[in-house]
Amino acid sequence: MSTSKSLNPPVSIEFLPGERPAVRSVELAKHFGLQHKHVLRDIEGLRKKLPTAFTEPNFGPSEYQDPTGRTLPCYLLTRDAFTLLVMGWSSPRAIEWKLKYIQAFNALEAAALANARAEALAEGARAWLDLPAGTRAWLPQALGYHAKGLNTEEIGKLLDLTGSAVAKALQQARACGMIEAKPASSRRRRQIGQGRRRKAPVISQSGQDAREAR
Repeated sequence: MSTSKSLNPPVSIEFLPGERPAVRSVELAKHFGLQHKHVLRDIEGLRKKLPTAFTEPNFGPSEYQDPTGRTLPCYLLTRDAFTLLVMGWSSPRAIEWKLKYIQAFNALEAAALANARAEALAEGARAWLDLPAGTRAWLPQALGYHAKGLNTEEIGKLLDLTGSAVAKALQQARACGMIEAKPASSRRRRQIGQGRRRKAPVISQSGQDAREAR
């Protein structure tokens, strides 16, 4: 059992500045059964072919200590850098470890997404509790009317409130994430459509007489 663990060490994810997940090149060498110097050679070959705008944020120079205590160079590779590096490695062992690394990156991204959602929900809950108790009482109903397309004045009449009070509450609800902001393009199209509908053709009496004569 212990021998199996030593042959299959777990995938270790580290982080570059900005909380970007990365893997260490020396760990890749161990997992994929390669000499680290050959992995470094492949990395340097990639870096020469790629633009600096890609290599700088995705290939982080680092160091590690070998079993003899020497400090040696290595790289921290983001998911994009890892993907490019291992793309041509196609042995059965390489395929196995590619899948393990992909699963590790996916699990980390899923956990980060879950944390972000939890934080957004918590922030929304705090914002909801910050609303006056009276507003919390009628806001769900106002949101229902808003979803049906009623404007603030119409909602206010139905709830016996002023349009400005409804507008303020809806703005707070939008800040809480309870209302999705409408794309500016759709608002612009609606305004243009309304503007076109408002413009009616003006026909002078002389012009009308002329057309009747024809």
